[in-house]
Amino acid sequence: MRIILTYTFIFSILTIFGQYPKFEIGGLSRALADNSFLDEMDTVNNDVKQDFNLVFDLAINGELNEFINFYSELRLGNSLEVFDTSSSYINLRRILIYGKLSKNTSFEIGDIDLKMTPFTLWNSQEEGTVNENRLANNFRDIQRYENFNNGNFWRRQGLVIKGNKSVFKDDTISYKSFGTRELASNEISTPDVFLYGSEIKYQSNIISLGLNHIDLFSNYKGINYDTNLNNHVFSTNFNLNFKKIKLHSEFGFSSLTNTMNNIDSKWIKGEFLNVGFNFDISDNLSFSTSFRSVSEDFSSPGSQSKRINYSLVPSMFAQTNNNTISRDISLSDIIYGVDFMRSNSIYNRTIDYGLDNFNPIFGVIEPYGLATPNRRGVSSDLTFSDSLKIITVNANFSFLTDLVGEGINTKRNYSNYSIAFDFSLNKLLGFDKQFVLNGGYSNSSSKRDHPIDLNVQNVNLKCNIIDLGLELEILKNLSVLGSYKRLFSNGLDYLSIRSNDFTIESYNAFQCDLVHEISSLGLAYDFNKKSSVLINYQILNFSDKILDNSFSINQFFVLVQIKF
Repeated sequence: MRIILTYTFIFSILTIFGQYPKFEIGGLSRALADNSFLDEMDTVNNDVKQDFNLVFDLAINGELNEFINFYSELRLGNSLEVFDTSSSYINLRRILIYGKLSKNTSFEIGDIDLKMTPFTLWNSQEEGTVNENRLANNFRDIQRYENFNNGNFWRRQGLVIKGNKSVFKDDTISYKSFGTRELASNEISTPDVFLYGSEIKYQSNIISLGLNHIDLFSNYKGINYDTNLNNHVFSTNFNLNFKKIKLHSEFGFSSLTNTMNNIDSKWIKGEFLNVGFNFDISDNLSFSTSFRSVSEDFSSPGSQSKRINYSLVPSMFAQTNNNTISRDISLSDIIYGVDFMRSNSIYNRTIDYGLDNFNPIFGVIEPYGLATPNRRGVSSDLTFSDSLKIITVNANFSFLTDLVGEGINTKRNYSNYSIAFDFSLNKLLGFDKQFVLNGGYSNSSSKRDHPIDLNVQNVNLKCNIIDLGLELEILKNLSVLGSYKRLFSNGLDYLSIRSNDFTIESYNAFQCDLVHEISSLGLAYDFNKKSSVLINYQILNFSDKILDNSFSINQFFVLVQIKF
């Protein structure tokens, strides 16, 4: 049956190709083998063997007529362990119809990518990155591709209409409106959930002004309640662009219903402000800084939803030490837990009410990005690159506090500083082959002192991440890759527990003293810019003093990638 479907699809492609004026085909293919095993002290858990899982994604972009275009991505998958079609499958990864409604207006319907501002609709990056080298980036790029994390865009299913029009010679007014269905009703207890938004923006060479609105709402009509739940966010962003200085700002508010009873129509209000500037000091040096204040009741699901679902358990070795200790999602699961079928993926694709769970071992300073509620403070960024691009350095500093105290009047103080560098030794030494060192270090902390008579331990939680990497081309297109990554987190903090109406009900004490360490060595051969093979061996060491738990996971990867 699968063979028949495959040949039918290929025949359809050839038929379409012959009928329409413009037709393009592209895609990629990946084959991944993964062997993982715990240390020899663990005799109960079985080793994980994932023989070559092959996926082939075929992208089709066709111009159906003057106004309508068609784009789709079809996935063909199989396991090379089985030499027949019993393990093969066909999935439709994406389907999109797009085109023009008029000269200045276009539309997209189907699987659309949406992004607005960091406080309205924004897909913040996953935790644990400072400055990773090629070894980790290979797998992180696959994770992002498999889970449709294209930059800061959210992949949704719906309709978007957008357009632009010039007013004068050097300016433009652009606009966009969209609507998506986040959840389908079962017509008994689960309501339909929709997301819609609009933005309008005026932009010239010097100034830009934008107005944004987004709303996540549930339609309970005909189920158990006689009203809808809404989460509105309104914002205005204003930018000025001079020769070397760029000023930027955004401010707005959120409005959230806290009940499904029309008798009580109270809305929970929150607000935010973010202002700053970028200064190009020279061709090689730039500096930026910003101040933000986000209230404790600011609610924006489109910008506060997380990529990782920390309420799940890892798909690989969910229990260790002979099945006696359950483990949480670790840094290595986020990077290397690739699942082509996504049957047990920890990556999240949903936007829903409330704040998602987060893992404090990665820090608590801004788990929901810039839109993290109850934060006020300053962030700065400094970037230097010499004229020959031999070394590039980026430093970031953030100093924040609680806007209001949580549980007591005393506010927590947060700090974060990080530095990342790329050092091209081949340019310094005059080598023809690639020789690059890169690394980074990040330190974040939260602190709060309590009165002695309160008889509660002080808040003092620290998280540190180290990234080191090496890429050395020993022969033409053949490179040795090395990577070392270490996360160590320790201390105590109190995490707020919020109810459905976004108010804080209670607190959970979180305490940790642990280390995640990844040592990796690989060999990569590039056939060309779009085709490569990577052989990678790594050891993942975990140590948790609180739980008295330590173990190691050994992994061996073979990754083949072809893009066309």
